[in-house]
Amino acid sequence: TAGRGRKGGSLLGAGILGALSGLLVGPCMTAPLAGALLYIAQSGNAVQGGLVLFVMGLGIGVPLLLLVTVGSRFLPKPGAWMNLMKGLFGFLFLGTALLLVRPVLDESLWVGLWGVLLVLVACSLWQQAQTFLRARMLFSPLSLQAGLWGSLLLVGAAGGGSDLWQPLQVYTAKTVAGSSATTAHDAFITIKDPASLERELASAKEQGQWVLFDYYADWCVSCKVMEKQVFAKPQVMQALEGVRLLRLDVTADNVASRELLSRYQVPGPPSFIWIGPDGAERRGQRITGEVNAETFLNNWNATRELL
Repeated sequence: TAGRGRKGGSLLGAGILGALSGLLVGPCMTAPLAGALLYIAQSGNAVQGGLVLFVMGLGIGVPLLLLVTVGSRFLPKPGAWMNLMKGLFGFLFLGTALLLVRPVLDESLWVGLWGVLLVLVACSLWQQAQTFLRARMLFSPLSLQAGLWGSLLLVGAAGGGSDLWQPLQVYTAKTVAGSSATTAHDAFITIKDPASLERELASAKEQGQWVLFDYYADWCVSCKVMEKQVFAKPQVMQALEGVRLLRLDVTADNVASRELLSRYQVPGPPSFIWIGPDGAERRGQRITGEVNAETFLNNWNATRELL
């Protein structure tokens, strides 16, 4: 309803607004609506089905009706606090977006974007500290911390860093005899097609070697975690000495990648398969998903006893 001295909206405008609201809310209602329709179809009772949909509509509509009729009396008045909340949720949404796009971005670029976001958060907090004088003691330290962390992330990203919590570690690793993660990466033979896989398997069987398949993709976050936290550990690489390490790269969505996945019925990376010296898979010892170094070593120790 229109307030005093103000002209109310038209029925056409209300209808358009309702249609747009339904368009936005529709995807959220797809799951419960599909469940209700499935129940109605199985019951075969049209009257009961109509009542179910009617009650479902009431459950959605009544809270909205109450909100627009009497809710305005209890809602807080607009003010500067609303701008603060909008900014807070805006930065939260940007952070969520960064988490969602991580699989398709280079790690150092992803860290750099977090640095930019934190610097923007620091600037916003500093501005709010000047606006909300009572909260200056809270906003000012938070602004300095966010700005410092964001700056460190930008410096780390410029050097190729990929760790949010230790952004400058990349410089330490370069000054101390190279990075162990790079050594582990070089230990694997990259396979991108079934023909190369066949050649490596035949060679390993001829030499009586164990083979480890590491199904990997550039967009796989867990694969990179495994590379840093498992294969970068010296004890893991020492335990795998003498094992032919094959990294089956399925980054590209093409025929070769699909054949590599379907050959051993692997759902996707990260997955690890052990092939014995006889050329047969030890299927019961498969590893699917991310594990820590201790679990991986225990799995390998149990696997090599299955000769």
